[in-house]
Amino acid sequence: MIKLDVLKYKKIAFLFSILFIVAGVIAFIVCGGFNKGIDFGSGYSETFQVAPLGFTVSYTGKRGATLSVSDNTLVLQFRDADGVEEHKFYSSDYPTSGDLASALSSLGLNVTLSDSSLETQNLVSGFGYPASLSSTPHRVNFSTPGVDVTIENVRDAVNSLNGVKVQTVGDKNKAQFQVRIVLGDNEGQKEAGERVENALSSYFGGENIVVLESNFVGPKFSSSLLKSSLLAVLIAFVLILIYISIRFRLSYALSSIIALIHDVLMMLSFVVILRLEVSGTTIAAVLTIIGYSLNNTIVIFDRVRENIKNNRGADVYEMVSLSVRQSFTRTAITTLTTLFAIVPLSIFGSGEIKLFAINLIWGLVIGAYSSSFIAPSLVMSFHKFFPIDKIKEKKEEEEYSLVD
Repeated sequence: MIKLDVLKYKKIAFLFSILFIVAGVIAFIVCGGFNKGIDFGSGYSETFQVAPLGFTVSYTGKRGATLSVSDNTLVLQFRDADGVEEHKFYSSDYPTSGDLASALSSLGLNVTLSDSSLETQNLVSGFGYPASLSSTPHRVNFSTPGVDVTIENVRDAVNSLNGVKVQTVGDKNKAQFQVRIVLGDNEGQKEAGERVENALSSYFGGENIVVLESNFVGPKFSSSLLKSSLLAVLIAFVLILIYISIRFRLSYALSSIIALIHDVLMMLSFVVILRLEVSGTTIAAVLTIIGYSLNNTIVIFDRVRENIKNNRGADVYEMVSLSVRQSFTRTAITTLTTLFAIVPLSIFGSGEIKLFAINLIWGLVIGAYSSSFIAPSLVMSFHKFFPIDKIKEKKEEEEYSLVD
């Protein structure tokens, strides 16, 4: 068992927490609030890939024709009253865009070749698939691993848009990016999408832009989502207060709630200082950490209660300190084990997963620190006003004597 008297360091712990939260408040004021994501800020986001055009294909025949991409394989289907006729073009059989174009032409499609040297194994499946072919040409694009497109190029392309944010997503070698913009007055999804696509097209060429995903959140929905998220956190706190008040005493309940509020404030301070995006993922991380921290705090408090019960008349300070020491190894192992699973996500993940992992790493550390330092110190502070060893234990002792 680690010989550490955590209560000796309560002033240092309180000072560190206060200074960090104050730094978060200052950052919040200086930066003009949180870096709200599209969930809470309303706006339009588009994930796209810069991929060269291989060829365009159109169809004016009487049958219905559909083109799709699956596992780097181009699939063509003709439909009529007699049924479905399917053709699959595997990259092993048609290694280049020129080979694909020739094969499609032989089946009656109108193909205009732009680059015959692109590799079929790099076919891009974008937002427009499966595509119903018509007289309007449909673009077939191919990614080029190692293409010289950087995030700075994308920022240059969209720097004229209002409130724009750019980030890399997916494989960095495939030139995949996400652009987010703030909506203009009375602007809808169509208008916002056109603004983004026009900016990208003018810089990279419209034929080389493949939209992979687009999302639109209007002001009313984002406001409603923010209120619902805050309500979820508030309900969680109320239920926790009720549960601990029933399970333990008021001192434990107040200490737990204040410690959880401390965890949330530390998390939000971390987010605002590093200018991380606040979205639904952040709320998920906060609720996850509340559960993790509360579980560890209850384990320690339960150990405090048992030690006081089994050592009647012992000094409460010693019992609280002993309980934290007894639980410290468990807390450390649980935290480290969870971090082993989360850290790789923060390194190799992308987008919302990466953001969630980063928030969770900080939350896990703060949760362990809070349940081991802050919550026990708060119990000792409240013990002066709401004793944890003189009221209920006395009744329990009388009941124990009657049983004997």
